[in-house]
Amino acid sequence: ILTKLTEKPLATIPLSGLDEKFYHSLGDKSYLDEYGVKGKMIFTFIGAISYRKGIHVMLEAFKKVLLQVPNVHLVIAGSGEYEKNIDKMIKDFNISDHVTRISWLSQKDVVKLLSASDVFLYPSISHGGWEEQFGYSMAEASLCELPVIATRSGSIEDVVVDGKTGIMVNENNIKELHDNMFKLASNSEMRKEFGQSGRKYIIDNFSN
Repeated sequence: ILTKLTEKPLATIPLSGLDEKFYHSLGDKSYLDEYGVKGKMIFTFIGAISYRKGIHVMLEAFKKVLLQVPNVHLVIAGSGEYEKNIDKMIKDFNISDHVTRISWLSQKDVVKLLSASDVFLYPSISHGGWEEQFGYSMAEASLCELPVIATRSGSIEDVVVDGKTGIMVNENNIKELHDNMFKLASNSEMRKEFGQSGRKYIIDNFSN
């Protein structure tokens, strides 16, 4: 965002770092067992439920992935003014059995959910003059060794390294998001590699 205003060198200084001892994979996927998703490949989004987060784009892409990989499930955790729109889309797409909505999580539960997940999604879009700022939820997901699929929006590229800790896609691009969701759903080795690299990257650059 700031590079559009100046050509001077810029520093990235987060408001606060992250605690890698708190955010780490628990090696336990049982957190979601009560939702009947045991054994499934889990895509997860955690954040505000608002238009600018691109959740509607994510649902479009997920619907297509589900046709190719029936063993996937999507978890959307968060609350916000766009909840009714999202719930209607889930119902209209007839994917209610494949999507879990969680309204609020403590930080301990965030770690449990991330530990139970396989891929973290963050399809943020520029909207009304707003662009994504430092993405703590993506950094937390990386510390829990999840690969991240996110958009080239705002400062996300500071948090996610394309082709190393995750995959960057263009905003509002359903096909690109779908293709890369399918790619990671089909490649456990890539998920593991990106996840391990992601944890190291966040510790090296954004830890306390």
